[in-house]
Amino acid sequence: MAVDSDGIQLVFCGGTCLSKAHGLIKRMSEDIDFKLVLPQGLSRSARSRILSQFKKRLVAVLLDAGFAVPANEIIARDENSFVSLNLHYESRFAAVASLRPAIKVELNARPPVLSTSPLPIASMLDVLIQAPRTDLHVECIGVEEALAEKVLSFLRRTAQARAGRNRADYDDRLVRHLYDVTAIARGREGLELPHKHFAALVAGDATQFRNQYPEFGEDPVGQMRVVLDALHHEADAFERDYLRFVDELVFGEPITFAEARATFIGLAESLIGLLKA
Repeated sequence: MAVDSDGIQLVFCGGTCLSKAHGLIKRMSEDIDFKLVLPQGLSRSARSRILSQFKKRLVAVLLDAGFAVPANEIIARDENSFVSLNLHYESRFAAVASLRPAIKVELNARPPVLSTSPLPIASMLDVLIQAPRTDLHVECIGVEEALAEKVLSFLRRTAQARAGRNRADYDDRLVRHLYDVTAIARGREGLELPHKHFAALVAGDATQFRNQYPEFGEDPVGQMRVVLDALHHEADAFERDYLRFVDELVFGEPITFAEARATFIGLAESLIGLLKA
């Protein structure tokens, strides 16, 4: 399945990348995330046009591959810099209540801040039957950047909800980031945190969500610390969501909420500590 890209490079990222490419997390993942790296020197209008054309071609390719892609479930924001769509498919097995009936694909035209690398992709079935390594390699985000993005995503999105700035209901499965960050820390002991680049990720979120969530742009450190304080002193709701998430979606070695919370807070404090308040 190939898409005429107009020079756009796709970089696999998010939890599914950590699972299928890096092999660091063992849970069900219902989202497929890609960063889009665009050719340099594009005007604003050219950038918007190329992204719009890419979106349309991608939908056409997915339809040809047998997925249903409802037009009313396609979301495009910021001149197609962010695109979200749902892939509905015919399952060979009985539906599971804890899983969505569709795969969510999200494309974000924000390039990685650290180096990427081509990695082989292995499905859950491939791993289960110990299938030979595939020749399919996909450009993937690095583990260090993935960890930093997960710390930022949980803090910013939870703070946004607490500020009443959400466009939709709060995603109670955001606690997956606590699990993922801890699984990364377990699997990559001594991993060097990208302190120098965390500020760039925070600035990128502040810019991308400046209209929807202006408080984050004004005081990102303060907004993130609100959530860290809640993890310390209002842990019950997070623990409830976390235990449900682990019960329904984790198939690997379980990680307790206490460990996940402590690990996440420690890494988040380390990353935030060097930002200017």
